[in-house]
Amino acid sequence: MIRKYSMSTLVVGGALLAASGAYAQMATTLEQAELAGLTPAKRTEVMERAKQPGQTVYEVLQTMLLNNIKSKIPASRIVALDFNRGISIVEMQSGGLAAVNFDTTTLALK
Repeated sequence: MIRKYSMSTLVVGGALLAASGAYAQMATTLEQAELAGLTPAKRTEVMERAKQPGQTVYEVLQTMLLNNIKSKIPASRIVALDFNRGISIVEMQSGGLAAVNFDTTTLALK
């Protein structure tokens, strides 16, 4: 009897894990819109990175932007991000905030 319940619990738990993994990989409507605005090459790059476990499209885009920003100015993190307008507010390593404009199709800084 205990074995039957243990097996049922394992099966249900496994199904939940599988479902949550598939759910985490699906892009939200907002993420799909952000992807649609990218160039085909950049979209492919973002989608490949987002396939990694635990990554979302938004997180990948944010990381790629932060890497681009850090190559130009000493920023420590993105505080706010508006993909529609192509602007990111970053916290500077020295303190304070700065607005950084970027191209919404390539993520290149302006």
